[in-house]
Amino acid sequence: MAPSDWTRRGEAPDLAVAIEHVTAPTAALYRDLYDRVGRPWLWYERRLLSDEALQTLLEQPGHELHVAREGSDLVGYFELGDRELVFFGLTLDYVGRRIGPWLLDRAVERAFALGWPKILLNTNSLDHPRALDTYRKAGFRPLRREEKELRDPRILWPDVYRWPPA
Repeated sequence: MAPSDWTRRGEAPDLAVAIEHVTAPTAALYRDLYDRVGRPWLWYERRLLSDEALQTLLEQPGHELHVAREGSDLVGYFELGDRELVFFGLTLDYVGRRIGPWLLDRAVERAFALGWPKILLNTNSLDHPRALDTYRKAGFRPLRREEKELRDPRILWPDVYRWPPA
């Protein structure tokens, strides 16, 4: 998406949601966010990284992590890096409350404030059923489609991916 394609869609939520730019995220903090937001959507690829490899990724120049909270409750987060909206999501308690489009606007604002001429975003068929529609309404357009077979993390790690989480 280029700046001219962007359509702001998000109304401010009825909640007091604050977004913090975490300037020095730790692998432990990141793993917690990734799990709490991504577990329902079967995110697992970053789980395969060692703490050292994950920390190196988090410390890459231009990498940014922004965490949304209502008080002490995690609402969601977005991650920017290398002209890509790398990860974006909400915890289940905040899905369906019209916070997604608003938080997406904040992510797009930040990316364009960094001077990016366009933003790349990847999604997949395991994401929330309305995710692709939300991205398209914001101005993202498909560039390509690929099929990839991934192993089901519920089978790979049944103790980790039990539902509901312990």
